[in-house]
Amino acid sequence: MNLKGREIALSGSFDTLGPGEAEGRLEAAGAHVTDELTPSTSAIFIGQETSTDKGNKAYVQGIPKYDEAALLAALAVLEGSDSGDGSQPAPLPGLFADPAALAAAGPAELENMLTDADWTSFVSARDLPPLRARLTALERDHGLTPAHRLATSRIRVRGTMLSRPYGHRSKITALALSPSGTHLATGDWGDGESGTAQVWEVATGRCVNVLKWIDGGVGWDGYARTMQWSSDGLHLGMAFRTNAIGVWDPFGESSEPRAEAQVTNGASRPPAWALHPDGRSAYVATGSKDMVGVQGCLAPLEHGKLFWLAEHAEIPHEHILAKGPVPADIREPCGEELEVDRSPLWSPDGNRLYVPNRSKAFVVDVPTGAPLWLTHRVDWLAEWSPDGRYLAHVHRKRLHFRDAATGSPAADPAPTIGSRWDLSLHWGMRGDTARLAAVLSEKAAEPSVEVYDDGRLSHRLAVTPAEAALARENKDFAVWAWAPSGDQGAVLTAAGNIEIWSLGDGEPRRLRTLAAPIDTQGVLWGADDVIVAVGEKVLRFLKADRGETVGDYTFLREADAELPLHGDYVYDHFDGRILALDDHTWCLPVEPDMAIAPPERRTDIEAHLAWIVDRRFAWPLHWSRFDIWPDVQTAVANLRTTSLDTGKLRQAVRETAG
Repeated sequence: MNLKGREIALSGSFDTLGPGEAEGRLEAAGAHVTDELTPSTSAIFIGQETSTDKGNKAYVQGIPKYDEAALLAALAVLEGSDSGDGSQPAPLPGLFADPAALAAAGPAELENMLTDADWTSFVSARDLPPLRARLTALERDHGLTPAHRLATSRIRVRGTMLSRPYGHRSKITALALSPSGTHLATGDWGDGESGTAQVWEVATGRCVNVLKWIDGGVGWDGYARTMQWSSDGLHLGMAFRTNAIGVWDPFGESSEPRAEAQVTNGASRPPAWALHPDGRSAYVATGSKDMVGVQGCLAPLEHGKLFWLAEHAEIPHEHILAKGPVPADIREPCGEELEVDRSPLWSPDGNRLYVPNRSKAFVVDVPTGAPLWLTHRVDWLAEWSPDGRYLAHVHRKRLHFRDAATGSPAADPAPTIGSRWDLSLHWGMRGDTARLAAVLSEKAAEPSVEVYDDGRLSHRLAVTPAEAALARENKDFAVWAWAPSGDQGAVLTAAGNIEIWSLGDGEPRRLRTLAAPIDTQGVLWGADDVIVAVGEKVLRFLKADRGETVGDYTFLREADAELPLHGDYVYDHFDGRILALDDHTWCLPVEPDMAIAPPERRTDIEAHLAWIVDRRFAWPLHWSRFDIWPDVQTAVANLRTTSLDTGKLRQAVRETAG
């Protein structure tokens, strides 16, 4: 592994290298060691005693991660070779293609590069997004090229499936955007017996995975944060089966959780809970009334099942969070037990819990189980900043900001004419600055959006937002969303549109207005500058910079025409695949590369479907051959390679014809 001339990151300590030794030897041999991960970072070497933060960022940015053994091997290469001819370093072993060359390649260059590439080293999480982005740019400038067809053939031979965008069988009851903003999870309660979770790639607006038959359904109508992601986006926690908590692989196939915990006192609603940043445990409010200290437990979610009943407990009781009496200064107004009635937020390092109750807010030191401070001056509205530095809460129509470490005031209180019925609070980050949008909805006396930077008013927007109660009472739908950069915001207006506002250092400016589907109730801002408009039965993905729709779905819609194929086999095999293109037209996708639908609807079909790679990434259908046949008979006569049971398919054809 030749790292000469490359930008390298280090994290943690190394057993065989002293403090600073790795950095010194790398720099002396011609590598450049950086503290910050950038698009130019070629690799990160991770040792012992390291936080997960830098490793998670590397994963999100597609930077290869290596261990100490690989670092020692790289140092041996660096210190033992020096060609002196000024040549560029060879590509890292295991890399599919040089990122810089890929980003600059024209159509012919890219075709040659893909022909010569080491496809055995192709790693979807690292290599597919930049390859897809380059091909998208080339299509925009040159149309479809041989490089598009070549890349698609190589991608598909690795194994793909058609997307299944219409897996929801009832209205959406839960949603959560992954920390990196790359994926959105949506869940439904189903028929009460089982529900469905769908995972969407935000950049493409395509469904990349469906977890079917989740026992008891996902979430509950009117409850927020029943779906939660781990910080690295590799674990998806869900409240399901009324009051159970489980963890799934969001890009896996199984509808069964890896682990689950049923630790409440039998409540008939989802508990307050918080998935640990590493995705391997969770805080769960147990609902008991006889504990001394902070209510709840830390449930391990590595594998298996945990039940709270003592005689059935499979873990020691030291996992109970309460470990002693509440400090006197907190006990006096609140009593011996601190209940948790809203899902808290973990600190980024996983050592503290920030609890935003309806009438009080407090911070818990998790290793000791002790509350550090508490304020009971909360009138329903309390939100913690994403970096864990601030609490914003409303008390007697004033907006307060507190230091999360001490509970002391962090800024002067600001008057607000809003109440919990017409006001909502939304945190974002702009660099190191924590930004709060206080949204006064159409029901307020003076609708507007006020922006506070580290607790100080910086902008006031002349806009009439939609009803703010949606952000608090109606699941996870929020009428405001911050751009990942923190210098823009999107607001769902009372008129039903989405307005994009610039919120830099100058005066706020309305940049553009995007059309949201009817019945939109919330807005999200994900990766690649994609806005997501969401409602109980609608989902639309829009490019924030130009308003282009990249995905548009209306759930629970049925066409008034007959399905092109009947029989039990159809419902067993095609469940979740059949889609209504409109109120009168069905489309029946057939694995792996055809669909039964009116051929003239190709554009609509390609707008809904895609080839899916690793149940995580979407690949455009129109970059290669995808057949659309007008009827079942024609489709069966033209079957090429297929995963279908051809005999059963032909039997279904006979049943339909008969």
